Amino acid sequence: MQRRTTMERSPMKKQSRQRGHRAGAWATLGVLVMWVSMAPSLVAAGDATGAADPAVDDILTRLEKRSDGLKDIRCKIRIVEDDQINLAKNTKLGTLLLMVTDANPRALVHFDRCEIDGMLRKQEWYLFDGRYWYEAIERLGQVTKREIAREGEAFDLFNLETSPFPMPFGQKKSVILRNFMVERVKPAKGDPDNTDHLRLLPKPGSKLDRKYTSIDYFMRRGLNLPVRIVVARNEGMEIVTVDFLDLSEQGINVGLTDKDFAKPKAWQGFDVVEE
Repeated sequence: MQRRTTMERSPMKKQSRQRGHRAGAWATLGVLVMWVSMAPSLVAAGDATGAADPAVDDILTRLEKRSDGLKDIRCKIRIVEDDQINLAKNTKLGTLLLMVTDANPRALVHFDRCEIDGMLRKQEWYLFDGRYWYEAIERLGQVTKREIAREGEAFDLFNLETSPFPMPFGQKKSVILRNFMVERVKPAKGDPDNTDHLRLLPKPGSKLDRKYTSIDYFMRRGLNLPVRIVVARNEGMEIVTVDFLDLSEQGINVGLTDKDFAKPKAWQGFDVVEE
């Protein structure tokens, strides 16, 4: 059920455009998100405490330890959505802000450049304020508001088993190994510099088996965080690639506050739809 506030603007035509946009919006959401590709061979991930391959186990251990001290992140982000089912390809460039708090975390992605099926579009924003998830689309003049957590309810944005949009940071090794078989992939042309490539295949019957075909992490050595994530769904027919373009020590724990996650002034005058 939707509830519209502020101005009404040709609702029938507009809602038709909204439905077409929503699939792309949730693909973007699913990428604030996670990871992708197909594996030629597998290294079994072992039990929920350690991987069979010592190199894989070491990389996942460093990811978990790095996440333990994570307070906030600011970096440039690029998302490429390649939907071979609907023959659509979208590229979005912008900025990611993430803040971990004692209560629920905060997240904001602002895409200031969007190319949809080869055509330049206006800005898009995706904001989680600890309770509500907002999608603001400038070309539609609309903000869609969804309640993710009830007032006062704790919400783990980083739990990849339960979160509607699992984050690529803050993941526990035990949860990854419980849900995925993991292998280390040899470097290839086009990989980000100075990275280790991990490929994750959902274990049959796991909670994520029906969500993902595969997930790839490209872990920056020394930084111990992913600088590229590729997520494949529907047997590789839908692929989302996320690059954290300038993620470095300079963009970590920069002192973000709640003010950095306020609703942008550019939203003023947009219609608001609650779902």
